[in-house]
Amino acid sequence: MANATPWRSVVALIAAGAAVLGATVSAHADEQFSFTAEKYSQIPFGTAQADVWEQLGGDLTKPGDGDGWCERSSASILCFTESADYAPYGTFAFTADGKLWGKNQQYLFNAKTPSIRLSHYNKVTVGMTEDQLWSVVPKDSCVLRQEAYPNWPATSGKKLMFGCTAATGLFPPNASFYLTDGKVAEKYQARLT
Repeated sequence: MANATPWRSVVALIAAGAAVLGATVSAHADEQFSFTAEKYSQIPFGTAQADVWEQLGGDLTKPGDGDGWCERSSASILCFTESADYAPYGTFAFTADGKLWGKNQQYLFNAKTPSIRLSHYNKVTVGMTEDQLWSVVPKDSCVLRQEAYPNWPATSGKKLMFGCTAATGLFPPNASFYLTDGKVAEKYQARLT
């Protein structure tokens, strides 16, 4: 019986080791990719591409995975929330030295109150400031779709694009307003009434 105790100790140690290893493997197996509007918003300009990839959980993804996925090239990272037609996505653009200078999103954010009309759109003129834009267009009809700093690390030349909708649903009547350094540079609309 004296020899049984060391044997039981060895078995107990092996069992404990297996439990720890199993818990570690299980924790990594349970780790799943998810791309969200919050993740998109939290990544600051100037972040290195490798850090953006890590923060997004890019290594956890597989193209076509129902839970969403990311892909990257030398100049950009593209992430989808799911594998589906018209799935929300975000794009991150990087400078030649690998720093984030531009972000673009589609369907990650929705307008609070889609209500832009042709009459609003027609009041917008090239050269208006952003404040003047919001004085004639209902801001709750719009979301920031693109933000970019083409001269990064300088912030001059800052580009914004606001997408505004007249209704909910897929492909509603809409308008886009492009601003450079805080002034309307271009505008487009589709099917506004």
